[in-house]
Amino acid sequence: MSKWWMVVAVAVMMVKTADAGEASHPLTIDLQMRSDARVPAHVLDQSQDEVTRIFADAGLTVRWTETTPRFTVHIVPQVLGYARALSPVMGVALRRPNGSQAQVFFRQVQDFARTFHIDLSTMLAYVIAHEIGHLLLPGGAHSPTGVMQAGWDKALVHDAARGSLTFTEAQAARIRASR
Repeated sequence: MSKWWMVVAVAVMMVKTADAGEASHPLTIDLQMRSDARVPAHVLDQSQDEVTRIFADAGLTVRWTETTPRFTVHIVPQVLGYARALSPVMGVALRRPNGSQAQVFFRQVQDFARTFHIDLSTMLAYVIAHEIGHLLLPGGAHSPTGVMQAGWDKALVHDAARGSLTFTEAQAARIRASR
């Protein structure tokens, strides 16, 4: 009889361990990429990989999909309403009843990458992560540090180029909690 109780105890411990392991698995965000701009395929691929890494650092898994995405990343040639060289806007988060999307203005991203001597796919990835952050974070999501800073400057771009620009721990926790 005592062996039977040991088997039950081991089985219960295995179930508890499996449940605890499942709770620690990163949460998944399904994203779709659409581009109306002439972005080279390798730049899109590398930026998707970098977006995946940025969100993994925040404890989230990104799954790129063509069907039923939570959000669409739509890359358009440029923002309307600003002279191309003067535009500080590289993207916008749009919440719509038929699906939310992060719209990214490719020429502005290209100009910014060129000005600050950063790899184009890296710059594109950080703009995408920033705009998806707006869709995931409730309320005013800008912060004085991290990916969600409103004003991007040379120091911030330098952190992005090194791969050390992340969501703050508080933002990462809010994103995980809102899932």
